[in-house]
Amino acid sequence: MRKKLYLRIENLLWLVPALAGYIFAIFLPEKYCNVILFDGQFLISHFEAAFYWIIILMFPYIMHYALRMRHKGNQVVEILHVILTLAIILAFPFLFNSTPLIMDQWHHLTLPPPMYDKWQSISYTANIMWVGLITVQLAFFIYGFMILFTKEEV
Repeated sequence: MRKKLYLRIENLLWLVPALAGYIFAIFLPEKYCNVILFDGQFLISHFEAAFYWIIILMFPYIMHYALRMRHKGNQVVEILHVILTLAIILAFPFLFNSTPLIMDQWHHLTLPPPMYDKWQSISYTANIMWVGLITVQLAFFIYGFMILFTKEEV
């Protein structure tokens, strides 16, 4: 029983961000990510990012755990949720490491800095990815609640 618990795919929801944060902190040339969040830009380390991801992903992990304990849910949906979530999360550091240090307010200048167009497209992509991540998590929670709280027909 114990081996089965450790080999569950939802364990990747906390394991992969932790390993990725450690590996990115060691091997990427930049030690910080320029995180763009709704017209704001912040510098955070890869370790901090991994810590935040682990905290955020504990809620879907608990839903996976609840589905497993009640022997409900579809394994394909759970695997798809984990793969989509991790793909989006692992794309963020690569996107944010290519972000130039430019502030959104600079578009009001007569001549914006040369990297502003690149920053604007990365900002747009990051916001789309945030919305995608939130959508995937909400869809999984709705699915989980529907499965957990509907009566089984025999």
